Amino acid sequence: MTFTVGQDLLYRDYRGGGQLVAVMPQRVVAEDERGVLTWRPIGTPWLFRRTTDGRDRREIPFHMRHTVEWHLAPLTWSGLHVLHLFRPGRAHSVWWMFNPDFSLNRWYVNLEAPPVPWRDGELAGIDTFDHALDIVVMPDRQWHWKDEDEYLERVGHPDYWTAEEAAEIRAEGDRVTKDIEAAAFPFDGTWLDFRPDRAWAVPALPSTGWNRPRGESG
Repeated sequence: MTFTVGQDLLYRDYRGGGQLVAVMPQRVVAEDERGVLTWRPIGTPWLFRRTTDGRDRREIPFHMRHTVEWHLAPLTWSGLHVLHLFRPGRAHSVWWMFNPDFSLNRWYVNLEAPPVPWRDGELAGIDTFDHALDIVVMPDRQWHWKDEDEYLERVGHPDYWTAEEAAEIRAEGDRVTKDIEAAAFPFDGTWLDFRPDRAWAVPALPSTGWNRPRGESG
């Protein structure tokens, strides 16, 4: 990938039909063979898909979502700080979700297409395509699946995944759960002592360029 520690990048999430549904500025903390580690503190401005009358997708049945008008609404990240690891070639990312006092609230495994980095002038980012199914991991490493219903209702839909692709999404999750149960990286205590540089400002959301074309995988 190759980013610079301390720079901001845009984490962009796509869903069915290649629609951009989320744009999150994040600060690069580290990059090595394990991936790109980024920071998203409470208070970060971001964009997320809403209907023009302000409803979230969960308020609209899946089969009716193509009938409404969507836009990206400005929001502020709240509740928990997030340390976010993008793993090259892996169809998931891992979030360390910290309470305001920096104690670990949980890990969150977001199953998604492998990360695609991009650069466009002064802007840089990582694009993914969300796979709906997620894993919530408590500090004692007890875990459970999340959003299985959303993952299953998309199977066979032309904008999402075939039965074979759905099986691979689940298999990726199964591989991660083995690491969770073994307390292997990244669930081995790595980065639990992370604290952001006090000189860092909140990551900035650019006024333009955030909607550039989707990055292409190599």
